[in-house]
Amino acid sequence: MKTHEIALKPTLSQDKFDERFVALHRQLWCTPEFKFDDVTRHVFALPDGWFQADHSFYHDGENWHLYYLTGNMKMTEKWYALIAAGKHEEAGKLKLEAGNGHAVGKSLGELSFVENVLFESQGPFDAASCGVCSLFKYQGKYGMLYDVRGTEGELLCLAWSDDLFSWTQDDSNPVLRKPPYANPRGALKDPHVMEWNGIYLIYLVAWTKNGQVGVCLYTTEDWKTFHDQGMVFSTPPAMRGTFGLESPQVVHRDGMWHLFYTSGLGLWHCVSPSPTGFQAEEHESNHRKVMRGPYLVGPFHATELVQDGDDWWLTTDRKEETRRLNREAGRMCPRGSYEDEKTLEEGIYLSSVTWDGDRPVLQKPKA
Repeated sequence: MKTHEIALKPTLSQDKFDERFVALHRQLWCTPEFKFDDVTRHVFALPDGWFQADHSFYHDGENWHLYYLTGNMKMTEKWYALIAAGKHEEAGKLKLEAGNGHAVGKSLGELSFVENVLFESQGPFDAASCGVCSLFKYQGKYGMLYDVRGTEGELLCLAWSDDLFSWTQDDSNPVLRKPPYANPRGALKDPHVMEWNGIYLIYLVAWTKNGQVGVCLYTTEDWKTFHDQGMVFSTPPAMRGTFGLESPQVVHRDGMWHLFYTSGLGLWHCVSPSPTGFQAEEHESNHRKVMRGPYLVGPFHATELVQDGDDWWLTTDRKEETRRLNREAGRMCPRGSYEDEKTLEEGIYLSSVTWDGDRPVLQKPKA
């Protein structure tokens, strides 16, 4: 069996997965969604005039490094208008999604801003924006897989570093383009990279040609050859809150695979016995199988689940909670307007996570 196929095999038997899924489902019948202010504490403020959205953490053995999408949020409406008109270079000059902010700290609750990392454009393909990234290590170097947008729509690029401070863009960029089943006008963005059994799993947001939003998976061993493993999750777009699907992250814990993503009213969670099986397939079993699905965790946006030794944390911004409050007040803040986006200028909020079986439980961390 090929190495990539071995890496994608289930880590739970069907019977054991069914047992744990049913236990999780029962927990959800008697527990509500989490309330933002009850379980979060603000821990990282941004430099004036900049925003923070999707982000990635990496621990270098001494410190946590945070990289987060940043730019000038006040340019939101002008930027979208220029993109719609196909004026990508003009859009890029507005610096709406200019690059990544970089902060460092001994813990997630004591991060200090270092610098904004703004890459030079490598061509028309990345002329409009450069941003959301995922950090990893490969052959002694640090890697950054990041989003770009330009004349070819949304693509993925690579940069490399020896120290998590100075970065060099890969000459082969862009390294990933939309797969054949994706809508050519839809998204390919928000990478999440994790290493599993010597293989790098790359989870990405993709829009399919039938109008679904979801998560696709690529695998690689060498960051030169990429294998398309297809869609691993899909769902219809949402009319309230985030329209598409954003910020996918996969966590493996005690044999169970957990997919977290944000869409609609906030953060959603679903589970799988393998890196790919977040939706039940007809061929999975000859006996009655559990028909699984996602559930809403709460009004969180651009989230990241971080393990620090025995401790788990959730980082987020306040955008989806602000949208919820605006709906309650009947306040019109259209998606894509500065009024809708400006909460991203507040920075990062932190929540402590404990596990009750396969259910993550959020609590407000101590100051």
